[in-house]
Amino acid sequence: MVISTKTGAVILISLVFSLACLWGCGGGESNTNTGAADAQAVPNPDANQAGDIQEADMSNKPGLAPPSDASVEESDSTTKLEDTSEPKTEDSSTDTKPSPNTDTNTEPLGHCEGLGLPIAQLNTEGPFGHFRHNLADDFEFYPLKGDPWLLSENWTGCDVYIFIPSAKTKSQTDATSIWENDLAGLIAGSPRNVHYFFMATSSSKVMESLEAMQTRIESFLAGLSESEAEFWGARLHVSGGSGAAFPGWLGKAFKGPSSSYGLAIDRHQRVRLNGSFADVTRYSQALSDAGGWPWEANMAYAAHEARQYNYEALRDAKLASEDNLTIVSAWEDEVLKGSTEKEVEFPDAETMSTFDTLHIDLTMDCPDPELGEFGNCGAWDYLSHIYLETQADPQEWTEISRFITTYHREGRYLVDATGALPHFLKGGTLKLKFDASSQSYRTKMDFRFRNAGKGYRPVGSHYLWSGRGFNADYNDYFEDQEILIPATTKRVELWAIITGHGMSSTHNCAEFCDHQHFFDVNGAVYARTHDVVGNQVGCIDQIENGMVPNQGGTWWFGRGGWCPGQQVDPFVVDITEDMTPGESLSLAYEAKMNGASIPDGSGNIRMSSWLVFFE
Repeated sequence: MVISTKTGAVILISLVFSLACLWGCGGGESNTNTGAADAQAVPNPDANQAGDIQEADMSNKPGLAPPSDASVEESDSTTKLEDTSEPKTEDSSTDTKPSPNTDTNTEPLGHCEGLGLPIAQLNTEGPFGHFRHNLADDFEFYPLKGDPWLLSENWTGCDVYIFIPSAKTKSQTDATSIWENDLAGLIAGSPRNVHYFFMATSSSKVMESLEAMQTRIESFLAGLSESEAEFWGARLHVSGGSGAAFPGWLGKAFKGPSSSYGLAIDRHQRVRLNGSFADVTRYSQALSDAGGWPWEANMAYAAHEARQYNYEALRDAKLASEDNLTIVSAWEDEVLKGSTEKEVEFPDAETMSTFDTLHIDLTMDCPDPELGEFGNCGAWDYLSHIYLETQADPQEWTEISRFITTYHREGRYLVDATGALPHFLKGGTLKLKFDASSQSYRTKMDFRFRNAGKGYRPVGSHYLWSGRGFNADYNDYFEDQEILIPATTKRVELWAIITGHGMSSTHNCAEFCDHQHFFDVNGAVYARTHDVVGNQVGCIDQIENGMVPNQGGTWWFGRGGWCPGQQVDPFVVDITEDMTPGESLSLAYEAKMNGASIPDGSGNIRMSSWLVFFE
């Protein structure tokens, strides 16, 4: 455990497939799968597709907050039903899509400045390597046409570099390379700070495939405007030979998992691997009937990797800029599996009383850093939880935050857990429990305590209700509550972690149904709904909120309160206007399914809900 503190300083940041699961394993795809064009909203997955969808671990855990089985979803609805005003909620999402410069009254901006992106300096010191997260050294790329391309000579400080291998095929039954289609879709879905390198990794017809790809690019560019053709022409690169034959670290990388999945260099100059390109809009019943992964690949899904790297860069820049910050590191680069308990030293009570904000930064990486992600990271979208031992009863655990693991990929998750800050106010030695699921992850967990100057801080909380089986008698278990608001209270928030799980035969509930939760606060009703259910790209839309793209399972579908490979963002409502300090507050809770009563056998709701008091 490590505690580090930063006060008053704004830091400027400077800067594949080794094993595939079979049909029943986490919805995993084979090394021949890829995918990706945007898609329209559609109904819930049908019966055929539902068989391929993974449900998170449903086991109950001890403590005041029974764990859930799924992951988070940020486009759910929050509604105050008494009028048209929206409740005051804290939005942790960040717009990470670069936008072009539109100021015509200034001198033209540089590439990165025009996109509004921070600039990182090229690291020339190292140490360098060719495994995941190693620093990428300079390299010389030998194209099919034109002069060699050197990274250091083309470094802008904000670009990402994605290498797409020819060995990535459309499906298990179609050995056609993904190169043959979807170039227009790839460019249409890409941010303007990406380079694509097409690397030959197949064992046959190497030069023929490279020349054909060069022809496709030239044909595509011919259909663009002169300026766009010039822009993208400088960012689409076809190799002059086999990727494994390139000198230096690049050739070494393409002798490993990169030959099937491809690799990337992210905004921090780190080596990364591409994921699955299986496209949600390309479901094939024939593939399913043949016992294969039924979604065909789409090269355009490579653009999702670039979107993720842009999100990560802006997230990291924001974290680096935070001041008045104390970081407590509970686990650092340790491989954890199942539930692990640990006593952790936090700042003393006096120091804890100065904080108004808590974020948790959790990395769940694949156990072996020298292997690819698929077959190394866990195959399933399981629940993962952080608990704190309840001070009044050591036999109980309070859920502090919730996450959903990815299908086959590494993940890093940042969640605003300020509503849980009152549980840490005692300070000193506190016992944590991390449930990493039944899968193993190389874990780093930081608690980021901060005085953000809000003018109020959380000083206490009152537990409200937990979830349970989502059946016809669900609402019979929730009693109304009368809670005395302390006289010194300045602000009150409703704070809840809510996710739905299970896939009933009639409604796909509660993973794929709109389970709705209504909180009555002195007559004002606040609703947590999940209208993203039925949107087959609902989780793709969450890339800019930390959701890991291009996983090996059915990660795309919008769900009832979560996405695979994402933090579960709490449902937060400012109810200060509904209370009077020193007086009692009346609260009631009920749930519905699609606006109606709940049928039996509708899955499970995992909920931890609190009333949080601020002074």
